[in-house]
Amino acid sequence: MSKALKRYLAADVKTRLGDARDVVVVQLDRLTVEKSNDLRGKLRAEGARMTVLRNRVAAKAFEDLGLDGLDGVLDGMSAIAHGEGDEAVLSVSRVLTEFANANKDGGIKILGGYMDGRVLEASDVAMLATLPSRDQLLGMIASTVVAPMQNIAIQVNEMLAGVARAVDAVREQKESAAA
Repeated sequence: MSKALKRYLAADVKTRLGDARDVVVVQLDRLTVEKSNDLRGKLRAEGARMTVLRNRVAAKAFEDLGLDGLDGVLDGMSAIAHGEGDEAVLSVSRVLTEFANANKDGGIKILGGYMDGRVLEASDVAMLATLPSRDQLLGMIASTVVAPMQNIAIQVNEMLAGVARAVDAVREQKESAAA
């Protein structure tokens, strides 16, 4: 492959990544076209994409983008998965981990990634896949904040119900005494 073509491909990778600096690198081995299309569809549903690259071209693009150290995780037929937004690496990690676990013989292996200026090991990417999304975290926080107030409301309601039962018992005693 000529140097001009490699430079063109590296520039294309930089264009595809755009502002995304959080990526997950996977090794594709024996991945069928059907499974590849299935994986790409799942990534697309999360607003992400996967690009298959030659390792030398990827290393050059990573160097130009300032993704230092990421070229060390490239091994075999590699692809990078990336998306837009703050939670992109979480959703990409989740989709890739689920797909890799569901297709153990399918020929996909997570090699690592890059997030917030740090190279990630495959175990780090697997850990990211287990983290809840932003919406789930907000729901957890909301339920934690609401729980004490809900308990207070229940206790006040019980006290008022106790008073109502006592008043009702006194009424019944007076009615039975009067009859």
